[in-house]
Order: sequence, then structure tokens, then C-alpha cells
Amino acid sequence: MNDVKFPALVGDSPLAILAAIGTLRLVREFVDDHALLSWDAADYVPVLHSSMTSIDDVVARLTEVVEAMPEGVVIPGGPPGFPPPGGTKDRLKVKQGELPKLIAQITENASLPERETLQRWIPGLVTDLATDNQNRGAVSQFIASSGQQKMATMLEKPLNKVRANPDYLRQALVGWRRISGVTGEYLDHRASLEGGEDCPRGNEETQGKAKMRGVPGATWLALMSYPLWTTSATGSHVRTSGWHTVSAEQKELRLPLWSEPLGLAAVKALVEHPALEGEWDDIDQNALRTLGVIHVCRAHRRKAEGGKSAGVLVPLP
Repeated sequence: MNDVKFPALVGDSPLAILAAIGTLRLVREFVDDHALLSWDAADYVPVLHSSMTSIDDVVARLTEVVEAMPEGVVIPGGPPGFPPPGGTKDRLKVKQGELPKLIAQITENASLPERETLQRWIPGLVTDLATDNQNRGAVSQFIASSGQQKMATMLEKPLNKVRANPDYLRQALVGWRRISGVTGEYLDHRASLEGGEDCPRGNEETQGKAKMRGVPGATWLALMSYPLWTTSATGSHVRTSGWHTVSAEQKELRLPLWSEPLGLAAVKALVEHPALEGEWDDIDQNALRTLGVIHVCRAHRRKAEGGKSAGVLVPLP
């Protein structure tokens, strides 16, 4: 195996960590099913262990994945029309008990590989084990939609940016360039910085103030990690892999970095490990070290005043 580092994906933010994991998932599914991921303890930069020899090779293969997606398809390997578009409400959020019927409708004309893809994606996006205030299925805690945004557009918009400019994939791995109008899907707290403030890991592509300035390639790669996570419920409350209840009002995301090369199943098991549960001050740090954890990125939602979104993810010190 060859070792390729991604210098832009420093593990100090949820966006970077999810993008690294999303890259691993795409590589495992479409390029090299023996690929592994680890993190350099010296600089918290991810290392991909695979048959590919360079970042150029990785970018080329990721670009092939994007180019192979037909028009109307927004998840690699999936069928057209998923998630269901249109309407004033997100059509993937149905009344409790109606999700199996919706899935049957979506998969009716899908091929076997497309059905297998949907079986990975749907539990990562929505559950009917918990509901929102309208008795509809609850969405993943990684999703913080605003206004009329739907899961279909959440996946489509970053994909369209990458399709229009494949170099965004290189920028995601090598050096971030912020693009006006890119939201970061509320995974990127720096996307809302004004034009005069500092932009990490790269130069600005736009001048002046902009409402949102995110990193399209990193955003799309982060979204590609979602099928790895399970959204279910704890009691009547939604619970997604990596998320922890700190108080009635506050949920906290905890994403570990690890030193040993791991595959997807091991990454999921580590993110969901009970050693990360509980009050942070009570966490057994020796247990985490035994698991090979070198750092834990903690983050919570910061809701904008008057905003309709659950809020952007902000790393904790």
C-alpha cells in the first residue's frame, strides 16, 4: 500500500474530518476496497493507505466517480430521483410509519446495485424512530437545513459545483479556497466569516463581504461520509453516530482521530464507541489512548439569531 497525505484536511474541524472519511468511503466503494485511513499524530493530517500513489491519482479517481454519475443522480451509484425532489416540504421526511412505503416506491424501478446504495444512504439521512414537531421522520443530526432547503438540494448543490469545476476536489485535499455562495451545509463555521476576516488553509477566491463562503470540494466529500453513520433514536430523541447529549438543550459532536490505519467498519465502530460517551471531563483518556485515539474534535451547533437552521457546527476548544 502507498501512503498519501491530504494537507488541507487538518483534523481540527468537523468538515475536514468528515471530508477525509468521505474520501475513504468513495475510494473503498469505487477504487480500492482495501483502502485504509489514519491520522498523523504530529500534525493531525489524514493519511490514505491505498493502491494510489499520489494526490493527483486520488483526485483523478474521485473525478471519475463524479463524471460517471448520470444527470439527475446526486449520490454515486444511486438512482435518479433520490432524494425525492420538489414540493414545499422535504419528501424524504414522511409521517411516522410511512417510511417503508416511501422506500418501496423509490426502489421499485431501481437496479440491485442502486437498491444496495439506497440501503446505505437512507439510514444515514432519516429515521422514523424519532419525529419532528410535525410528526415527520427526524433527520440526521449532521443535517441543519434552513428555510426551504431539502436533502435533495443539500446533495445536489455541492455536486454541481464539483461537476462544473473538478479542481475543487484537489483544493479540498491540498489547499482550501473559499467560494462565495457556498454554505458548507452548516458543517463549516468559517463559511459565514465576512470577507475581511481570515480564511484558513488557502487564499480567497472572492473579494469583499459575502454572506456565506464555503469550500465546495470539501463540503461534497464530507456529505459522502453520511452513509457510514446511523440515524436512529434514544427514547423519543433522534441520535446519530458521533453525537452525544450534553444537556436538554445542547448536543455535542465528538469525532476522534486515530493512529492505526482503519477501514470503514472500524471507523464507524470507533466513532460510536462507548468510551466517548458521558460528560467530557469524566471521559477515560487512557481508554481512548488504548483505542489508538490521538485527538477528539468536539463541536456543537451555534444557532444564528433569528435563523431557521439548527445552526452551524463550531469546534470547541
